[in-house]
Amino acid sequence: MKRIAAAALTLLLGHGSALALTIEFDYSFDTRGFFTDPVTGAAITERRAVLDLAASFYSGFADALAAIEPQAGDSWSVSFTHPSLGGPALTVVDQVIAADTVRIYVGGSASAPGVLGFANTGYNLQASGSASFVDAVLARGQENALGAGASDYATWGGMIWFNAANDWYFGASESGLGSSQSDFLSTAIHEIGHILGFGTAASWTALLDGGYFHGAASMAEYGGPVPVDRYGVHWAEGVMSLVDGRAQETLMDPSTPAGQRQLPTALDYAGFVDIGWQVSPVPEPQTYAMLLAGVALLAARHRRRAADLCGPLQTGAA
Repeated sequence: MKRIAAAALTLLLGHGSALALTIEFDYSFDTRGFFTDPVTGAAITERRAVLDLAASFYSGFADALAAIEPQAGDSWSVSFTHPSLGGPALTVVDQVIAADTVRIYVGGSASAPGVLGFANTGYNLQASGSASFVDAVLARGQENALGAGASDYATWGGMIWFNAANDWYFGASESGLGSSQSDFLSTAIHEIGHILGFGTAASWTALLDGGYFHGAASMAEYGGPVPVDRYGVHWAEGVMSLVDGRAQETLMDPSTPAGQRQLPTALDYAGFVDIGWQVSPVPEPQTYAMLLAGVALLAARHRRRAADLCGPLQTGAA
């Protein structure tokens, strides 16, 4: 089953087609009950709503991503880790992905506590057919998005796995986050960021030198080259920036401490600008409050509906 990220929230806010980038979540391989009740097959609506809320933090991203629409003689495929670690690697073939859309396959399963999750854009990406189709698959129609000198980024999508062994907090509001809990919203925003190229894009790698990131927007925000972690895929641990004028450790560093919510900072958004996205940081404080209210409303409606139809043991609540 596929869902458009933040679709219900968009209706609540009346923004319609204002979202330039659409993040489409696919739960087809959620086979171990992280977002889908394994007994009834019903969606765990509250968890999915917070995942949609995470995607909304990228609703200010814009770019012209070509549609992937195989015609006669066209074919493409990509392999990726099973999002629920429920078997060998998966390969999807000839999927149709709309323009300005990325598709993310999601799931979860229990593993050693401590690791929150991981994401990737897959491997063995192959395409054949017309030149325009191959370009749409490999670069989504973007210029200079491939190779060592890349200055832009585009992807078909990717996968995210979440570790069900953690004590997750699935609330939309930070007020209920316990001191020993892992905040799901923070982790989901972070992992989506990697699929959108943070630390993974060729245009990111092109700006690394000597343990620092040299993107112009990031250096302007930070005041100079920004230190990265030892793998070069995150900001270094402890790098600080601002969220609505408030100091916060960056979201896109290697970890999120238990009991804390971390949102994208000005420096995080600057990193996305440097790899090729057109970015308007979102949501603004008032909009974020409305998004939280929308998630709470959806969750409340789901609880009432599930109780009326199924009884308290089959709500599918987190």
